[in-house]
Amino acid sequence: MEDALEQMLRKGLEEDGPGKLFGLKVVEVGKERMTAEFTVTPPLARTGGIAFGGAFMSVADMLGGMATMANLTPGDQTTTVESKTNFFAAARLGERVVAVCEPLHRGRRTMVWRTTLTNGAGRVLAIVTQTQLVLPRERAPEETAAALFAGKSAGEQKALLAKLERSGAALYRALASEEEDEGAREALLAAAEREEENARLLEAQ
Repeated sequence: MEDALEQMLRKGLEEDGPGKLFGLKVVEVGKERMTAEFTVTPPLARTGGIAFGGAFMSVADMLGGMATMANLTPGDQTTTVESKTNFFAAARLGERVVAVCEPLHRGRRTMVWRTTLTNGAGRVLAIVTQTQLVLPRERAPEETAAALFAGKSAGEQKALLAKLERSGAALYRALASEEEDEGAREALLAAAEREEENARLLEAQ
């Protein structure tokens, strides 16, 4: 059974916008690989019954964009910033084309995808290489802080949290040094000591 992400990607490719125009049929959906098929129909062919090169490029762009979305944190977006196409053979009217999109690079700021388009006989028709820019959504401070701990072991998380506690203690002391009210100053210094105690506790574990 498909999860919500797979359903969203299939809908985006098969039903929304250009995907519906191309009559795309999604064969495979995932973070590592996206595969779709389409048939060269009259709207996709030029004089002589040969598929427009732009049809290959458009399908590859859709796959690369959706593949990037599959690898992003929910709420983030992407846009194509570069695309290069090498054409090797023609696809004729009525011919079935298979497009397979795979990652060459998946980074935090950019992702690069290669889409290989072949005909029913397995002959390579075109290869499209495109770069996708990652557009992160604005995150709440607590989400940004939580991201610092993602992917780290328990020991690494404790060490990082201890450093943050000591940083908090230093900030409390800086505020205390500027506080004129004695009661408020004492409260800030007490808070600083609690932060230090938390750091010592984490470091001792």
